[in-house]
Amino acid sequence: MGQPMPTLLVIDDNLAWRSLYRLEFERRFEVWEACDGVEGLSLVESVAPDQVIVDLHMPRMDGFTFLRQLRLNGCRVPVIISTSVLPEEPLPPVPCAGIVEKSPNLAALRSAVQAALSPENRRLRSKLAGE
Repeated sequence: MGQPMPTLLVIDDNLAWRSLYRLEFERRFEVWEACDGVEGLSLVESVAPDQVIVDLHMPRMDGFTFLRQLRLNGCRVPVIISTSVLPEEPLPPVPCAGIVEKSPNLAALRSAVQAALSPENRRLRSKLAGE
């Protein structure tokens, strides 16, 4: 048996985007999905994903509130923000691995996901977490 697949949590209220991301990443990740920040926080606690992709504009709990709550909870999972409208307000200080503009061309998102899981970034996150 090989190593277990890393887990990726996709948080977006749009089913089409979640499906597109699942198709793109399911060969390399165990992909979990949430339709808003409330579901996302629950899955962060229960699944402990290796990485999160989050939209900023969602009902119930938007991405900004989700990011603030992650910080309050002390969670250090790398987060990639994928949004169609880039934020004007400053983002909460979280381990943000990148901000990419939503596009059916997933090259920027693929690059951000790959970079966030690089061995060097893992070492830096371990140091920050005091492990």
